[in-house]
Amino acid sequence: MRMPESNARSPLARWLLAAACVFHSACGDDPPSPPTEPPPPQALDWCPHVTPGAAGTSSSALAMSEAHALVRFFSPGSSYREIDTALTTALEGTTVDWNGVARAYAEALESVCAHDATATAPLPAAQVEQADTVAILRPGTGELVLPAGTRAVAIDLRGLPDAPGLEEALAHAIAVVSNQPIPRVSARVRVHDGMTDEHNTQNVYSNSTALLTAPDYAASGAADLPVALLTGPSLPPAAARFAIDLRTARRAWLWGEPVLTAVAESRWAPLGTVGLSIRTSRLEDGAGPLPDQLPADQALPAVVADSLRELPNQEAPAALVRSAAVARAGMTRRRLQTGSNAQVAQPAGIARASLLIVHGAVRRFFPYFHVVGDGIDARLEETLAAVDTAPVNTQRTRQLLRRFGNVLQDGHVFVNASPSPVIGILPALLEEVAGGDVVVRRSLVPEFQPGDTLVRVGERSTAEWYAEELSRTSAATHGYRHELATRRLRELTGPLSLVMRGPDGTERTVQAQPHAGGNIVEALGVSPSRRASGWLGDLGAPSLYYITMSSDVTTDLDAALQHLDTAASAQGLIVDMRGYPGFSHYDFISHLIQGPYVSPIFRVGRWTGPDQHEIHEDQYAFTGSATRAYSGPMVLLVGPRSVSAAENFSTMLVAANRARVVGQRSAGTNGSITNLVLPGGFRFMYTGTEVLWPDRSTFHGVGIVPDDEIAPTTEDFALNRDSQLLKALNVLQAHE
Repeated sequence: MRMPESNARSPLARWLLAAACVFHSACGDDPPSPPTEPPPPQALDWCPHVTPGAAGTSSSALAMSEAHALVRFFSPGSSYREIDTALTTALEGTTVDWNGVARAYAEALESVCAHDATATAPLPAAQVEQADTVAILRPGTGELVLPAGTRAVAIDLRGLPDAPGLEEALAHAIAVVSNQPIPRVSARVRVHDGMTDEHNTQNVYSNSTALLTAPDYAASGAADLPVALLTGPSLPPAAARFAIDLRTARRAWLWGEPVLTAVAESRWAPLGTVGLSIRTSRLEDGAGPLPDQLPADQALPAVVADSLRELPNQEAPAALVRSAAVARAGMTRRRLQTGSNAQVAQPAGIARASLLIVHGAVRRFFPYFHVVGDGIDARLEETLAAVDTAPVNTQRTRQLLRRFGNVLQDGHVFVNASPSPVIGILPALLEEVAGGDVVVRRSLVPEFQPGDTLVRVGERSTAEWYAEELSRTSAATHGYRHELATRRLRELTGPLSLVMRGPDGTERTVQAQPHAGGNIVEALGVSPSRRASGWLGDLGAPSLYYITMSSDVTTDLDAALQHLDTAASAQGLIVDMRGYPGFSHYDFISHLIQGPYVSPIFRVGRWTGPDQHEIHEDQYAFTGSATRAYSGPMVLLVGPRSVSAAENFSTMLVAANRARVVGQRSAGTNGSITNLVLPGGFRFMYTGTEVLWPDRSTFHGVGIVPDDEIAPTTEDFALNRDSQLLKALNVLQAHE
């Protein structure tokens, strides 16, 4: 900070002052030292104060996935990257020692502790002892009966196991000595409405925090007796929470050892012989977060009965002292990860961590297990084992993540790598035709001609190549799965040798070269037809009109509405939705439906903390536009590339009984995508929303089923003939 001019000294004066101070023991006009800010409070080491739980029974990989998901989605802090980095580092090495993984992981994160698991032991039977007029209760199973003449109670929490039924036993212990309900401290937890997209800033999913109110402890006793809780050096989380609840409510004294609040905010996650204690909440009351530690009101002597004599005459304890700053991390909104996600880590650690992160996330947030089945546990074990069978690099890690995603049968599963190993695309559009062959529909280079059939890919037959690629391709219907596998064929990391068979049966070898640049993709397109919207006179149907919604051809809503104006006099309308819409389908469809209609049903899961799960459901009601409306006969064209927004549009049209459908089954994949940002520059996408037909029937894997199923043939492509469009034309002509 610059000093005012009146206090400044010349350089010579400053040197003389310094020299004088060297030769004299004091310098009378030394400037005062700047005030020092107090250091931030140090978080207490809460790990030694946890009584660990029993060993786990599931595989270590599955247990680590569940534990990491608890930390990632429900622990304090704001950074996904810090949490994922801890996992990645712990999983490095040529082999995996899961006990070592757990300890290294906990060492890196303040909200996690590692412990040796205890031997499995059930909760013991409840016990009651009497010391003069004081009853000593040992919570457990069974009834608790107070001896006659009891004037005070000590509830002994020392040595209790972290066993099922402990919370109920503790609640019963305080109930029998109380005649008034006892309020409990609230817990701030994370709330997830779906899994927040970690790549895009705007998405339909979100995360926040909420204060979760616990129900009061019930009372069943004849009187509110004085209570002391006997505490030891460590407690199970349920016992620590019980002690904090009662002491905060001034209902009980703490006699013995202090209670660390972080212990009460944690839960046990077993990983075999080692387990993790994970903080998943922060306890709060009206004054804010509770102190990091609740000190004991008095120590316990060697002979406990000596101190209990005072208990019947004790009044309620004083309120908690809240002067100390709270050092343990609080609950904040998880932030999107910005900047490069590439990490200085071994490829094997990145691959293992990415598989575990994806498994834990979809276990919590994927909405279609009841439709596709639940095979993700076995697939995790398979892909993790594959990491150790051969060296991993970017491409192989991507393939392993795609293999895992295959089991979800979700057409929104994509795996991106940064930097991408793909350097260009094959400049030809290939499709599966009737009979199963893969045929060129159109091409930008003379090496590939419409009607050419793919015979071999490198050293393998087409069938062999697709068998392998389909095993790591995720989709909900056969047509779209094959389409996605074909996209991978067209992603080139270098030249690719292909054997093609022409329509005349002649085979030739083509050395396919990668073509790069957005103009290549734009010029080739992705939808089956590049036909422009307009009258169909060239096909012998001058009274019929065709409108394409494909982004390859139309990206402007106003232009599409102008075509609809022109079509007002048409005897029939064909709407082509075989690609992906290039403009707002919600704004366009209102001009095709007269009267009321509804959207599909959208269902998103909400997690309030790690235990409370519910489904939030939305459906939107609309009314068709009275202006610029088309009310004549209509055919809708769909196919395997009709996915997501294309299916959303088609669902509303079909549910309103507004169109006859021609073509092939659609992708059967609707619902908003979400992104997992993974270590090492990888990104995993999947569907986070369940979508139902308006009548509540299943949409996923069903899709839009044509009234008239028409699959293209090799001859169609060779002759540049759109057999599906011709069928739609015939349907409308028959209607005329």
